[in-house]
Amino acid sequence: MSAPRTGLCATCRHARRIVSGKGSVFWLCRRSETDPAFPRYPALPVLACTGYEPEVATPPDGPGPDRTAPPHTD
Repeated sequence: MSAPRTGLCATCRHARRIVSGKGSVFWLCRRSETDPAFPRYPALPVLACTGYEPEVATPPDGPGPDRTAPPHTD
């Protein structure tokens, strides 16, 4: 299911795509595991959600530069 048909779940770090044995696709909201205010399987598309947090992409080359080092001065 594409992002427009899924809504925010497609890019939320708490959402997990579930494919049934018959090929149906569902989106599980993992926030529902700890907060009953969130439905386990929300009606799609989800256009607004107070629990939405975008996925954090990991750079393909590994960690970025050391941001704790003092700035370099010439």
